[in-house]
Amino acid sequence: MSRVLLIKLIVTYTIVLLFKTFAIANQPKKLKIIAIVLSKTCPLPDGPDMTFDSPDSILKSVSNPNCPKHGDIQLVQTAIANQGKIPKKIGVEIKVKINDKELKEKLLRKVYKIAPLNTVRILHEIELQQTGSYQISVRVWDANFKRILLDTAKGDERYFFIPSPQDLEVAKSQLSSGIRVKGKRIVTPLKFDPPDLRWESVQVLPKHALRGEKIILRLNLMNVGGDIVKDVASKIQYFNLKQPMRKSVIALPRTRVMAPGEIKTFDLEYILPDDQLLGKYQIIATADPNNQIKELNEKNNISKSNVIKLSDIKLLLPTDKFAFDENGLFLFQWESLTFSEFKIQVGVDEKFEDSGSFFDLPQGNRWISDKELVPLAGELPGMAMGLMKSKEKNKLYWRVIGRKASGIKAISGINRFSITPLNNEHN
Repeated sequence: MSRVLLIKLIVTYTIVLLFKTFAIANQPKKLKIIAIVLSKTCPLPDGPDMTFDSPDSILKSVSNPNCPKHGDIQLVQTAIANQGKIPKKIGVEIKVKINDKELKEKLLRKVYKIAPLNTVRILHEIELQQTGSYQISVRVWDANFKRILLDTAKGDERYFFIPSPQDLEVAKSQLSSGIRVKGKRIVTPLKFDPPDLRWESVQVLPKHALRGEKIILRLNLMNVGGDIVKDVASKIQYFNLKQPMRKSVIALPRTRVMAPGEIKTFDLEYILPDDQLLGKYQIIATADPNNQIKELNEKNNISKSNVIKLSDIKLLLPTDKFAFDENGLFLFQWESLTFSEFKIQVGVDEKFEDSGSFFDLPQGNRWISDKELVPLAGELPGMAMGLMKSKEKNKLYWRVIGRKASGIKAISGINRFSITPLNNEHN
């Protein structure tokens, strides 16, 4: 190999490697910081731009059991969700600042592995050895803590205040003299964060449902705010993706009370009516649909489920892109609740529009009542491979036709499969 050719190969490999690295780095984010919850919530103030204007609030915080005190242990809980379909190995960092100065000794850095469509919850203890205004935030890194993947959004940090003896003396002086002292801090009246309702997850099974089949819903509603909330109304609806404005109600669950950080789980069962259109559906969950609760964030009360496919016939085997061996067992299986007679069609036309590009099993006018079919000797792979050869195709497709006693018919979706010839096994 010449030196020039070697240099060209190295340059090409480097460009490909850089391109792949850039592509991976710019993939859509599949991670989400669900919440930051504190065990003691007594905000004085609670926000980056909040100010102090009430000395009475500072004095009351000393006797309020919900307010963190000097020497207490503050528990910080956060949740990181993996919304992708592959496991994620991440580094989680919980940062603590006091009066805008980061405390390295309070920092948590730990690596976690999150399964697909799962959530990991992290608990961190902070010993409150200093007074002042605390800020808690979360940052997600790669597993080597080299690259930041996700940071706490502005305004989602958590704040709390521990007054010093000097702060208490100033507050007493203000109350006794009736004079408001102007200074760097202006004390606001004692108040908690408002509640904040957020759907942690909306899951539906099965993802492919038959008309008349029961679907199971599991929904987790979380109060990520700083105060309790009472009499929470929720609305669970479904809609066809082609008709998103036509929503139908599944349930209207109510929750009597939810504490900060509490999760309420709704387990529901539902059967879509028989007159529903076939196609793709989604479940949409809405907390506080009539906006009767004052929340920290009013824009996170709605969440949608995964897409559900509704049909009359569900194909089971072969699965999409399955490969049969030429000398192996050929088996077709499907499910249906509303049809009693069936036949399958196999061909090389992915839309089954050309009648000369597919054939029926059983052949002719025969139908079967079973929901599986093992082709007769010679039918497969002989007929299928002959069709592929004559049409110069290398992929096969199959679907099921269902028939009721009344003569009404329905057609399933279409799966693709292939047949591995014997002469390929040793290649």
